[in-house]
This record gives sequence, C-alpha cells and structure tokens, in this order.
Amino acid sequence: MSRILIVAASCFLLATPCSANNSYFIPGDAFFYCEIDQSEWKALQSGELSILDYDRPEEMSFSLCGYAGYKRLDLSNLSDKFRAQLIKAIASMKEKYPTKIVEIDHGEPKFFGDPAGIERKETNKLRIFIYNSSFDFSQFRIGLKYNESWAETAVRLGFKRDHFRYDFFVPTPQGIAESWRMGSAVSPLKVQLPDSDRGYVTAPMKIEPSKVTFLVCPPVSLNSLCFPPLESKLECSAVSENWQKTLINDTNKTRKSIWVESK
Repeated sequence: MSRILIVAASCFLLATPCSANNSYFIPGDAFFYCEIDQSEWKALQSGELSILDYDRPEEMSFSLCGYAGYKRLDLSNLSDKFRAQLIKAIASMKEKYPTKIVEIDHGEPKFFGDPAGIERKETNKLRIFIYNSSFDFSQFRIGLKYNESWAETAVRLGFKRDHFRYDFFVPTPQGIAESWRMGSAVSPLKVQLPDSDRGYVTAPMKIEPSKVTFLVCPPVSLNSLCFPPLESKLECSAVSENWQKTLINDTNKTRKSIWVESK
C-alpha cells in the first residue's frame, strides 16, 4: 500500500505527461483564464503583479497524474492606462460582490494528500478571461474554448493523442456541441509562446496589449456566464487599453440570451 502511495505522490509532484492530465492554456484556446484572489488584487493595485497564473475552475475534476499546457501569462507590458482601466473594472465588480472568506476545519487527514487543519478559503473570486480584442461577445459564448486543434497540440506537447484529457469549462452536451460547431469561426488567443513547448510549461507567455480584451466576470457558475438564463441581470465588464464597456444579457430581439454592450 505504501508503495502505491509513493508512486501516486511522485506522479503528482513531478507533473509528468501521462493520461488523465489537468489542462491549463492549450494553444488554440479562445482565452486565458484566471481568478483574482485578495493577494493578487492587492499586488495588481500596487503594480507588483506582473504574471498571471492560469486557474483551473474549482468545479472541474482533478487528476493526480500531472499537468499539460501553459501556466502563466506575462502582464509586464501593460501600459499604466490599461492597468488602471483593469483595476477600475475589478474594483467596480468587487463592490457588487464583496470578498467572502470562510474557515474550514479539515481536522486530521484520513488519506495521503488530504487537507488538514484550518483553511481560510475565499469563496467568490472574480473570474477573468483574456480574449482577442476581435472576440464578439454578442455572437460567441463566454467560457467556451472553441479550440479545434487541441488534439494535435497535445501531441506537440509530448502527450499521446489517445490518453490526453482536454478540460472543457462547460462540459455539457450543449456547451461541447456549440464549441465544436463554431470553433472555425473563432480565432485562437494570440500569444507569444516561450521556447519551451513540452508537457507542462511554466515559462510565461506574452501578449500584445493592444490586441486583447480582459473580461471581468462575477463569481457565478460558468454555465450561467456561457448560457445566461433569459431573465438574468448579470453584468460583465470588458476592458481594453482605451475603453471599458459593460456587457449585459439581452434577449429582447433574439430570445437567445446573448451578451451585448449596455447603452
């Protein structure tokens, strides 16, 4: 039994390419995703935050057999104006959704790797998506990756095509079908990849600030962002270097639930 635990722990710690991997950004994805916690929020405001880490949403399943893709995004070339716009959008969203922190008593661990003791957990971190500035939120869905090349990219990263697991943020039949159907119409997020291109890459990617939009979303379910209920009153904030726009759910004409710019 102890030998099995050691093997499992080694697989987790080394994060080597194998089956049932946990995916970060995979080239071809429509967006880079992160969640802003309190420490990152303070660092962003002070100007100290220059690297964003990709966050896999908590509702996604987790495997002990390693990671795949690109973990980090370099923000150091954001202009002061762009950073100020982003801070303003996040601050406005935080006013509507104040930070909630709960204490969880895990007690003594029952199995290897289980959490132990008291954990202070932030339960409503804001969701941040980085898209190409050309992404049309009135035509395409938030949270769908629209990646048509993930299987081929997995092979280039060093994984076996038949073992690679690709993480869908909205893993419902409707979400997967929509991503597949419209994938060819959505351009992948334009990033400059680091030289390293195997397995799990921690060297940061870079972006051209003038060509991206940051989408600041409330801490609600991914499904409700992707397919908002017809009567949803949710709002998101799209931020670029030169403007900030509020997106609202609009069903007046199409009854389709799409995100449009607030007038």
